[in-house]
This record gives sequence, structure tokens and C-alpha cells, in this order.
Amino acid sequence: MDAMLVTIIVASYNAEKYIAETLESCINQTYKSIQIIITDDNSTDNSIQIIEKWLSDKKNTHPKIECLLVKSEKNKGIPANFNNGLKLAKGQWIKCIGSDDILLSDAVEQFITQKKKVPHSENHGAFFTYFETFGEGVTVSAKYPLSWTRDISGMKPSKLKQGLANIHFNNVAPGAFINRKFMQSFDERYRLLEDLPHWLKIIDSNIPTGFLDFTSVNYRVHNAQATSRNSSINIHLYNDLVRLNAMRLNDKHYVAYLHNRLNLFLSFNSTRAFKYLKILNPINVLIALYEKVRR
Repeated sequence: MDAMLVTIIVASYNAEKYIAETLESCINQTYKSIQIIITDDNSTDNSIQIIEKWLSDKKNTHPKIECLLVKSEKNKGIPANFNNGLKLAKGQWIKCIGSDDILLSDAVEQFITQKKKVPHSENHGAFFTYFETFGEGVTVSAKYPLSWTRDISGMKPSKLKQGLANIHFNNVAPGAFINRKFMQSFDERYRLLEDLPHWLKIIDSNIPTGFLDFTSVNYRVHNAQATSRNSSINIHLYNDLVRLNAMRLNDKHYVAYLHNRLNLFLSFNSTRAFKYLKILNPINVLIALYEKVRR
């Protein structure tokens, strides 16, 4: 029986500093039945030249691994960029990764091995794993997802799971593996949030998700990354979160809607004191206590 194919999609945008290191981490997997698709969102630096040279080199050194580059003529954002790769994906499972992160060498092999132990794993919409931070200002690596999100991801489909996930389900995308069967495309109405709308959609559709206990990715922290609060495109993140919260309201997750509306107001308000008030949001207190107990 042929080994299951896993497609790795690398989303690139102005990543000349890190893209080569990311691509090397993808192609040097211990599990060899992989396809690598690099999608570039109209970079204005030397990313394309670096990627094209890398592809040329790998035709000789790794001829059995299909490696493709998809170039966009217009900058459309992260969801649209990943979608360009999904159109060419052949794998039964998809691993999306940013062009500044590192896929650990045994990540795909660990995923295949652990997934086999899960009954009816082919019916899961996604499996989540740990990722660990490194990079600018990181003196002690943090490990995500935290307990609240991790425990919800492993729950059986239910109204309770839907409600809890819509309240708070955070920091899972870098370590996620997506079942192609349940993944047509990311929602391109969002500019930056390719992941959370999809997770909530599959959870609200009662499609199982799971958590596998291993670290798959080293996640690089730096000020130039798209979702950094220091980024000049902060407004896109805010607009995405407002759109997502409107979805919660439309799906009648009223408590989650009110909770996240308050968090948005407090987080993005220019008055510093308001940001500290976020800590006093009763649901934030509950989540913090849960994390402390489950640590």
C-alpha cells in the first residue's frame, strides 16, 4: 500500500530573511510521501528569486518530491494565498505553514503515526499539535495551544463544544493538520484570519477534531509578521475579528458574541486603561483560572 500523501503549503510574503530555512525544514522530513507547494502573495523583496533557486536545486537533490511555486499577481491576503496552494494540493491531509516558521523534521511522520491510533481518524476535520515559540524577544519558549483550547479540540462534537470554542479557541494554526475531505477553501472575505473561521465552521458542523500530543512546529516571533500587534496592518486584523464575531452572532452564539465584542473593544481601544480592563472580563477570569488549574 502506498504511503499517505501529505501536502505542505508554505505561504510566502516578503520573506527573504527566513524562507530558505522554512523550505529546508519542509523538504527534510523523515516522512517522504509529501508534496510541497509554495504560494507567494506578490512579494516585493527577493523572496521569489530565493524560492526559484531553491526549487531548481531541489529538482536535482530531491527529484521524487513534487515542489511547486504559485505566484499571485496581486496581494490578496493570507486566506487567498493559501487557497492558491489548495487548488493544486494532492494530499489527503494538508499542513499549512508560514514562510518564517520551522517544521520539525519528524512532524509529518509523528502525525501519521499518532493519527493511526485514533479511531475513525479519516472522519476528523483537523488534528492539532503543539507549536513552540522562538525569535525576537523570546528568552523562554512558550508552548501552544494552552489547556482551554487543547481540551476543547479533543472533545466529541456537541453543543457544549460549539459554545466553548466560539467563546475562546486560540493559537492552534501553526500546529494544525487539515483533512482535505473537509477543506474546500479558506474564506477570502478575511484578510489575515485563514484559520479560526475554518475551525469554528467545522466544530459548528459537528465534524470531529482532535489533539495529538507532540510538537510539530517552531513558530518564529518577530515584529514584521502579519498578525503582530506592532504591524502596520493592524486594521486588517481588527476588521477580520469584527467579521468573525458577526458570524458568532449569526450562528446564535450570543454569550460568545458579547464576550468577544467586549474583548475587541478593550483590546483595540487607544486608551491604555481600557486594555487592562480586559483582565476583569468575567469569562477571561474563568479561562485564566482554568489554565492555572490545568497547567
